[in-house]
Amino acid sequence: MKIIFWDIDGTLIRTARASLFSFEQAVAELYCREIDFAQFMTHGVTDNHIAAQIIQYLTNGQPSAQDIARLTKRYEQLLPDQLAARTGFILPAVLEILEYLQSDESCVSLLLTGNSHCGAQIKLDHFNLAKYFNFDASAFCGHRLERNDIAEYALKTVAALYPNVKPDDLFVIGDTPNDIACGKAIGAKTIAVATGNYSVESLAAHDPWWAVTQLPDSATFTAKLASN
Repeated sequence: MKIIFWDIDGTLIRTARASLFSFEQAVAELYCREIDFAQFMTHGVTDNHIAAQIIQYLTNGQPSAQDIARLTKRYEQLLPDQLAARTGFILPAVLEILEYLQSDESCVSLLLTGNSHCGAQIKLDHFNLAKYFNFDASAFCGHRLERNDIAEYALKTVAALYPNVKPDDLFVIGDTPNDIACGKAIGAKTIAVATGNYSVESLAAHDPWWAVTQLPDSATFTAKLASN
């Protein structure tokens, strides 16, 4: 059994910045302020981390869990309309690979993402990709701020559901150095794909198991997974 953990933004889909526009609108409503996302780290971090950065910047204080939850909840409420207003797309080879993996009983596709469960569901429903993932066994930000904490939760969930799975059968696919780091933190093989905001050279510098400009066809992809 091979477990493939997928990141969402920049790996499965591009949303034309729908997430950031949703946060921007939520901030305008809740704080009556405008923000410049150029001054925040948004790539490869959790929704909670983005919210915490925003609140700390706006208030000059340590954000509470309640404040973070309030901002992220409003963000989630605004997200469907922002997705509908923009021209996002599924990234190359993703659909072909997900279809193939779904037909292969020896492979399981899960999510390991900085999105909340609700945010991930909204995005993948919008692109009709939710059906390829077991959401109950996937890992989302929940109350967590950091990707490595999500990865640890993901590992515990998989160990309980698939006790015979070995570390060599775990794969984490993402488009940022944080995806590589969180995969390594749980002993998974890391696949870095340069379809987000990082070049393949900058991703390769973090020593992933495999770095590609974009995902290949399903035959090449599954052959690589079988080569470990």
